[in-house]
Order: sequence, then structure tokens, then C-alpha cells
Amino acid sequence: MNDELRKVHEARIAALLAGDVDELDNYVADDLTYTSPHGKVLSKQEVFGNFRSGAMKITRMEIDDLAVREHGDAAIMTYRAHTTSTDHGTVVDGPVRSTAIYLRREGVWKLAVQQQTSIVD
Repeated sequence: MNDELRKVHEARIAALLAGDVDELDNYVADDLTYTSPHGKVLSKQEVFGNFRSGAMKITRMEIDDLAVREHGDAAIMTYRAHTTSTDHGTVVDGPVRSTAIYLRREGVWKLAVQQQTSIVD
């Protein structure tokens, strides 16, 4: 994976864990589409509002099985994350599979689409 994209992804995860929405804004496209492990589709404004209000919080995210395919100014990243999070009182505590699409706009990588699926053993 290209070093710049790796740094953006790692910084995005660190901002999520810190609950730092202002920092997170640097790594997320304004037209983000996020699909939660429960199938809820949210815009960037909705996700950020949920973090600001405390309705959404991530306390653990350990990533492995990371794979990236770059296609010019787009990159598709898949990974498994062992996660503990809360979304409006619903707790996710365990592995999720994530697909993230980053786009390079004006020379900067930003997350544009993310979908997460809970992994059930």
C-alpha cells in the first residue's frame, strides 16, 4: 500500500478512537456514505453528529487482514477489525469486516464509502 494512503488510514482510525471529529474531518470526504454493521446507511453529517452527541463511540479497533487495491485516484481497502463500539445504545463487540473506498481529490486521500459487516462465528 502506498505510504501516503496508509498514513491517512491510520490517522483516521486514531481520530475515531480518540473521538476527535475535527481531526477525523481531514480524512473523510464530505459526500461520505457509511453503512453500519447493522445495515444503517448514514451521511458524513449524520456520522459526525452521532460522534459529537456521544450516540456513537468506538473504544477499540484492532485491524488485521488488510488488503488494498489502488486504481489511479481510487483505492479499495478491505480488512477485519476487532471492534468495540456503541451506536445509539447498540453495542458491537467483536469482529467486523470492512470495505473502505478512498478517493484522492486535489492530491489528498479521503474516505468516500465504507461498509461494515459483523462477522458471526
